[in-house]
Amino acid sequence: MNRSLFLKRLLGSLVIGNLPISITQEFRKIYLLQFFVAGFRHYDGMQHLTNIKEGDLLELVREPNNEYDSCAIALHWQGKKIGFIPADVNEMLSYLIDVDALSLFGVVTHLQKNAQPWENVAAAVYFVQEVNKNLPAHANHLTKIEAPHYRTLNKKITPFVVEEVYTLENLFDETNRVINLDTIPSHHSKAKDFFKNLSTKRTITINGNNHYVHVPNDDIYTFMYDISDEIKCVKDKNGVEYMEFFLV
Repeated sequence: MNRSLFLKRLLGSLVIGNLPISITQEFRKIYLLQFFVAGFRHYDGMQHLTNIKEGDLLELVREPNNEYDSCAIALHWQGKKIGFIPADVNEMLSYLIDVDALSLFGVVTHLQKNAQPWENVAAAVYFVQEVNKNLPAHANHLTKIEAPHYRTLNKKITPFVVEEVYTLENLFDETNRVINLDTIPSHHSKAKDFFKNLSTKRTITINGNNHYVHVPNDDIYTFMYDISDEIKCVKDKNGVEYMEFFLV
């Protein structure tokens, strides 16, 4: 069977396990990236969470005109947009898609409905390769999926007031979140560009510093795994309290 015909049959199947054995034996999946689906609760993800299954295919849809990220790659499950590949890891994949260098696919690898929305669905991006090509021993990990590390399961944070304990759900449902562009480390250049782009509409001055960006939605978690557990309370000149997040 030629590669073109294989890919057409693959796209026509919702789950790789439903493909004929003769096809799956001739090809293997090479995983390029594993991640949690970003922005899951802001699109159609939550309403379809009960129906999404591990092994379901995800279509990668480029959004070059995305307002916040020119490298944006949306993830569609059965034609419904459920979120994005995280912005901090999508750049090279966007280039590959734009030049049609590889036929890339997404797949749901893990589901955790007890976690917070940004950790409900873990996914991976892969391409298919004929098994008659030798894979170097040091690259064997590219054919395996690892279980994700969940940071929001049964975790509690104590912000601001020592006497009161907030669960992550309560804390992250707050909309008065800020990040100071000056505190973003130099190695997070893409994060800085991302939040600087938001600042054109959401600048807040705190303690005379006008480099604070108000991030009322889950854009703050685009770089979730680089966010420190340290969260401070800051106030603007009117006494309005904000939670200040830090990247590490």
